[in-house]
Amino acid sequence: MSSAHLRARILAVSLTLLSTNSLALPSLAASSKKEKSAPTGTLLIPLTPRMDDGSNLSPSLAPVVTAAPRPATPPPARRATTQSSAPARGRQIAIKTAPTVAAVTAADPTGTISGTNTGDLTGTDPSLAPIEDASTGLGVSTQPVGGEAIDPLIDENSLLKGTVQIVADDTEYDQEKNTFLGTGNAVAVIAGQNSKLEADTILYDQTSQTIDARGNVKIVRDGQLTTGSSFKFNIDSDEYLITNPDTELQGTQIIARSARGTNDGLAFKNGTFTLPEPLHMANNAFNGPQSMAERSYEVKAHPDAFVPVKPSFVFTARKMVYEKYKETGNLTVFGGKMRFNHFTIPLPKFTATASQATRVIFPVTPVIGNNYNVGGINLGPSFNYAVGKTGAFSWAPLLQIGGRTIYDSASQQQNGKIGAGARIGYVSERLSTHLAYGSVTNMVVGDFKYKISDKTLFQSGINRFLNDGMFGMRRARLMAEAVDYRNVTTVPYISLLQFRSSGGWAQDQPSLVDLQNNQYSSLFNQTGKTVNKSAFRLQEQITVVTHPLFSVGNEKYGAKMNIYTGAALRAYSSGEGMGMGQFGPILTVKANRARFQVGYTQSGVTGKSPFVFDQFIQGNSSTNFAGDVRVSKWLTLGTSLGYNLTSSALYSRAITAAIGPDDFKVMLTRDTISGINRFGFDVLYGQPVRFNKLIMKGVADHGQLGGI
Repeated sequence: MSSAHLRARILAVSLTLLSTNSLALPSLAASSKKEKSAPTGTLLIPLTPRMDDGSNLSPSLAPVVTAAPRPATPPPARRATTQSSAPARGRQIAIKTAPTVAAVTAADPTGTISGTNTGDLTGTDPSLAPIEDASTGLGVSTQPVGGEAIDPLIDENSLLKGTVQIVADDTEYDQEKNTFLGTGNAVAVIAGQNSKLEADTILYDQTSQTIDARGNVKIVRDGQLTTGSSFKFNIDSDEYLITNPDTELQGTQIIARSARGTNDGLAFKNGTFTLPEPLHMANNAFNGPQSMAERSYEVKAHPDAFVPVKPSFVFTARKMVYEKYKETGNLTVFGGKMRFNHFTIPLPKFTATASQATRVIFPVTPVIGNNYNVGGINLGPSFNYAVGKTGAFSWAPLLQIGGRTIYDSASQQQNGKIGAGARIGYVSERLSTHLAYGSVTNMVVGDFKYKISDKTLFQSGINRFLNDGMFGMRRARLMAEAVDYRNVTTVPYISLLQFRSSGGWAQDQPSLVDLQNNQYSSLFNQTGKTVNKSAFRLQEQITVVTHPLFSVGNEKYGAKMNIYTGAALRAYSSGEGMGMGQFGPILTVKANRARFQVGYTQSGVTGKSPFVFDQFIQGNSSTNFAGDVRVSKWLTLGTSLGYNLTSSALYSRAITAAIGPDDFKVMLTRDTISGINRFGFDVLYGQPVRFNKLIMKGVADHGQLGGI
């Protein structure tokens, strides 16, 4: 289409309102690849233009009419009812309106338009500047109306605040029905609101005070976009309705059958809510079978790669509330359900952070097991609360079954006795701390870990198992130390070279090794159960794992062998010192559903430690085994064993299980040496969440999530 023909098809109408209240497009929660928003506000003055040739105007208000050549292709006919005959084509005309309303039409394809809201129209001289009305300050651009796009005509910066500008390929005003219709690439801009409405047609009904947009509707506000098939806006009540809305916000997409809104937000009905990335929820997932633990780590790093083509369950919600003004905890789900083929798991109300980094905090989760080692089995609900962007606080009243007072003799076993306990904790991106107590064991167990940097950690605990590198998980009465990890992966023929440096203070309690297996405690060199030594400790550990000496087969059936080497040096403020070295092969085998790893280690120890808890208990020669077998899609069983060949005693033994489909695993672990029982889960969901109702709130309402 030529520039002249396009100019001939454009009508611009500008409205000035009597009040500072204007027709505003209310914000519609969305953002993303497309930008989204919606209309709000109140239009106070109806548009009632009256065509006039200027004969009844006073000389000072008479329009200047300049003849212009007739266009080669006349513009499309427009239907309008006027108080006098319409002027001939090819001449600019005046539209007389109420004193505060300005309307301009361009019938001359080559002319330049300017005017004021008093009805004045200036001729085609492009050198003339815009005329501003003294009462409103409204100016209309004198630039030519040429070009292939309509948007350049809609410059919000040139409009007075409180002005609506509508541009369309064709327009018509029906005085009998009191309606104004813009057809073809219709665009409405609200000055001062950073809002724009686009549609195939925009109809303004002055009688009912409604705006009705149809066909390819786009509502843009503050760089956010919402699309739909139709849009209706009630000016008097500031209510609007969008049919088949599709919107995005922070990567989250919402598609529904309809949406009804006000200035406060939108209420979607019967739709889907798609998160920007798959949702991975894990709790103690690394305590299951070895293959499941490795898979959970990979899922956490790359969830997209593990979403099944056909999910085993569908997540639905009765109601969801999305508070777009919040950075964290912005999604609240009511009546959530996980629907499997034959049964449904109801979920309590929970909050989540829906953004590029999705985070979920369930308000109530079960506690089953004894991973804090306060004795026996602990059962109870854990109440959880989101704190800040990454934090979560929890507390749990517990029922304790079994266990014994750890500082008493083994004869005082109290297995089967019932007591009470409690646990509180806080976890964030850098900080993790817990405190637990059980009345049967009469013991307090706690830890405090802070991630100083990506390589350095501060860890401390009371009666708590903490990681001691090559020596495994060890339990001091009190411990506080800084640990630094450095990994090197650029050494030829070496897959891993790790340096672990640590320094801190510890207090021993020998009876803590008397868990529930006398054979285990016999591996430690106990000098007395009442000794409570304390000292500072410095240590350096070096671990080396080679590239495979050989590798045969593939990922389904195959085998490979590596060589493991380790060395440790320790120095204590009490004057003692200790050195240890290890060397041995590790064989890894995959046989379809089975996977196992077996290793032999030859060790040597020199010197001694003043503590019992950190002694080397693997012996001069030892073997270890870890493996699991996938019995079915729903069940994987595994075990891990550590055997001191010198003392002919087990130093570790655990039974593990993973129950459920690939995208919903329940993890169970029973450590028969330490007496620790763990329960966890690993859930992956990458499908749209179905909802009956979703409320998208644009402003805070002091926590009232009942609706709009």
